[in-house]
Amino acid sequence: MPRSSAYEIVLDASLFTPAQLQPTAVGRLGFQAGTRWLRDHVCSHRTLVAEHRVGLVLWAWQLEYGQPLRFPDADDALVEVRARVRGPRASQLEAEMTVTGPAGVAVRTRAASVPLRLTGDQALSGAPTVLPDALVAAFRDDERERSPYRSAVPALRAAFARDGERIASGTATFRVHRHHCEVADQWYWAETLGFAGGAREEFVMRHGRTAPELRRALTDGVRRVDVTWLRAGQLWDLLEVRTTAYRHGPDIAFVHELHLADDEGGGSAAGGGGGRGAAAPYAVVVERA
Repeated sequence: MPRSSAYEIVLDASLFTPAQLQPTAVGRLGFQAGTRWLRDHVCSHRTLVAEHRVGLVLWAWQLEYGQPLRFPDADDALVEVRARVRGPRASQLEAEMTVTGPAGVAVRTRAASVPLRLTGDQALSGAPTVLPDALVAAFRDDERERSPYRSAVPALRAAFARDGERIASGTATFRVHRHHCEVADQWYWAETLGFAGGAREEFVMRHGRTAPELRRALTDGVRRVDVTWLRAGQLWDLLEVRTTAYRHGPDIAFVHELHLADDEGGGSAAGGGGGRGAAAPYAVVVERA
């Protein structure tokens, strides 16, 4: 049976919107959970980076809300996490987390990361690699899956374009500041959920009068989030979030593309900088309400 790590967390008001656990808070809980599983069963994140010279870059993430869990509902919740390696050459690490409250499982997440061979600089630069054999050996047979994880984002976008009804599009801008970053002055992936959520709120305030059904994305929250990351944002990058909303069956779907905006005044301490705009997005976040 795959190994798990389970532990209790104390809930506080900062984790919640009025409707649910904040997606960004869930992302942080998920990162902590995956890091904890590695420490308990393979090696610590610090050991992975400092001694094995391997980093993990999140590539795809999925969040599904289940039973209600709001701030007045409980003082604590149970976190449980499992992990496994995926791909024919152990080219991915997948972690699955649940957060359970009094009514049952409140959230489920699945995260797929890819390993990088680090060069040793402070920016934690690296090139794609596979997990070292010594680390793969620490996974049990039922914690190994030969098929790779596939992001749901491309199929979702195709479905919205084919079967959905476009409501409107808009843009919002955000700058990556140090409190959005991790140790290497690159954006911390969970903060991109906040950029997307902020863009959704701006979008609803702008278009909610003409499309009132958009408002439920503020009052009721979202029920599912799917994300794929194509590259990392850097400290002081100015991001342009391009949002399109669709009616798709019973759902309202928001597709957020995070691009680097043309930015004459910005720069990046980690080798990036303003004026690096490119056609390909840095990340795509799909929220469904």
